[in-house]
Amino acid sequence: MRRLAVELHAGRDPRETAVAAFHHVRDGIRYRIGDWQQTASQTLELGEGTCTNSANLLVALLRSVGIPAGYGVMRVRGREYFGPIALPRLARMVSEVSRHVYACVHLDGRWVRCDPSDDLALSLGSAHLNPQSRPVEWDGERDAVLHLDADHIQEDVVPVADISALMAKRMRRTLRLTVRLGNLYMDFLREHGARMRTTEEADKHFTAWLRDHHPTLHLLYRALPEGSSPAEPALR
Repeated sequence: MRRLAVELHAGRDPRETAVAAFHHVRDGIRYRIGDWQQTASQTLELGEGTCTNSANLLVALLRSVGIPAGYGVMRVRGREYFGPIALPRLARMVSEVSRHVYACVHLDGRWVRCDPSDDLALSLGSAHLNPQSRPVEWDGERDAVLHLDADHIQEDVVPVADISALMAKRMRRTLRLTVRLGNLYMDFLREHGARMRTTEEADKHFTAWLRDHHPTLHLLYRALPEGSSPAEPALR
């Protein structure tokens, strides 16, 4: 990880380095939901992670070359936060209140927010169905976070120096199936989402895709109720 940080910093000033690191994380780390308990180095090696993992990697890269960086922590209305693209059978995995973690960088005497959570492939495959998924572009000068409805944000604390306590909380084992299905759904959207005209059409084709590629999970998916069930607060 240190080698990558040095490469990103070579010949660049702090702002240029921060922007280069942002795009490296946004485009190189596939967004997934689920367990966030992995280090920055593990996220880089795996090439995927939650919002928390992507933010943690970006902060670690910048701090390693002496650029001050930290975190922003939001409390959001979970089911609205994921937007209309959430399928009814998968919406049950989302708690009423969720936490979303992003990065911030101290540049020219002020903290600038940046959010590398959603990888570009996912954004391009789903933004036409989901306003929240529009690509986040950052120039190092203005805040660039996910395109959330302000009414869905309950709290936004920034800067936060350390998120170890948040990352120490484990995901409930009972969510593993819906998390697995949710990540497969995002894989489907990356590959086929641009051709879907509605969420209902995406659900229909995702179900068929599951049947062809993951028949056991297809049966489990069809067995899930379409309503929502209570869930504990989670990190996206």
